[in-house]
Amino acid sequence: MTQPLHSGKEQMPERSSLRRELLRLRKESSAALRKNWDQDISQQVQALMQRTHPGRLAVYWPIQAEPNLQLCYQALHQAGFELALPLVIAKGQALRFVKWAPGDAMDTDDFGIPIPRQRDTYVTPDTLLIPCVGFNPQAYRLGYGGGFYDRSLAELPHATSIGIAYRLGACDFQAEEHDIALSTIICNQT
Repeated sequence: MTQPLHSGKEQMPERSSLRRELLRLRKESSAALRKNWDQDISQQVQALMQRTHPGRLAVYWPIQAEPNLQLCYQALHQAGFELALPLVIAKGQALRFVKWAPGDAMDTDDFGIPIPRQRDTYVTPDTLLIPCVGFNPQAYRLGYGGGFYDRSLAELPHATSIGIAYRLGACDFQAEEHDIALSTIICNQT
């Protein structure tokens, strides 16, 4: 764990400082090491998808040294899985998802994140791969602080939510009232 577990008497680290530290650790990890971790995570994701066969799988475009699962997405698409990418509609709102396939024409949103050029029809995923800056033992996710995924999960109460993270993101923090625990976390085993 990045932060030691607390006895309850000690104060938990502030989420914003914990987020900064975890992002620093992730970005300082070598590209070669992250590539190995990405392959490990990709194998786990593909195995889980083959067992569970979701109808529509929401994926994410990697930013800020997040696990890059682009090759995994290609393999899942070739295996017949329907993929979708998230769109930020507005601050304070849930994400919306649009159908996407590797190789589709892309634009860039206001945050600099690639999004599908064709995005006039929203879809509802039944399984979501959600990038994590950090995660705790209770499967709560620490993200970038915008709350987009928590609002989205609140609107999709029956969806399976799979956190995607590097093991170095394992930490201890107190969940807040609006936080929604993920169904599971997949992180590198190597």
